[in-house]
Amino acid sequence: MELFNLSRPIVEEFYCVYKNVLPEYLPIVENLSGGPVIALEVRQTNAVASFRTLCGPHDPEIARHLRPDTLR
Repeated sequence: MELFNLSRPIVEEFYCVYKNVLPEYLPIVENLSGGPVIALEVRQTNAVASFRTLCGPHDPEIARHLRPDTLR
């Protein structure tokens, strides 16, 4: 785990594939470049699927109702 401060150009480069695709692209860029970010390295078999299960659905309201035991 490490704490970073990301500049707007770095965040825009990282999320460039979502520009003009996700309606929330600009808020995501503003959020990630607006303060400190914690980066985690997850090591585990099926790490992506396991971490997604831990986090729960993307929308916090949906997560609250469908998966209240997740991070969201």
